[in-house]
Amino acid sequence: MRNDNTPYQNGVVIFWKENNGTGPSESLTLPAEGSGDTAYKSVGGDYSKIAMSDIPSATTITFSQGAGSNRKYIKLLTTHRPASLNRTEFQYLMNSYSVGDFISEGLGFKVLEKEGKASDAGIDCHIQLSKSPPTA
Repeated sequence: MRNDNTPYQNGVVIFWKENNGTGPSESLTLPAEGSGDTAYKSVGGDYSKIAMSDIPSATTITFSQGAGSNRKYIKLLTTHRPASLNRTEFQYLMNSYSVGDFISEGLGFKVLEKEGKASDAGIDCHIQLSKSPPTA
């Protein structure tokens, strides 16, 4: 149980449109830890890199491309508080890891589900925060 002065943690997912190490970015700020809320962002295919920081424990993050039978996706679960991911190529993330793997470029991300290989299409990001994240 929390008291009124317990800080809530917000995290962020950042997408980069990089060319030779520079370029604009788009971000998705997460709702407060423990809220059980969802967050969603869609970016174009030219946003090729992803980073995450201060993601609360027990959060699920799904990155997907396409729809229906052409849908490709990777679903991650945070296992650490806070979880973070260094700036990583989306194609590398999608094409290098299998279900059950921990993401080596980050801290506290486990692959729950995965289908297909990445393409140059846009990226949809859906985040579901836990209503009752672990406290220890």
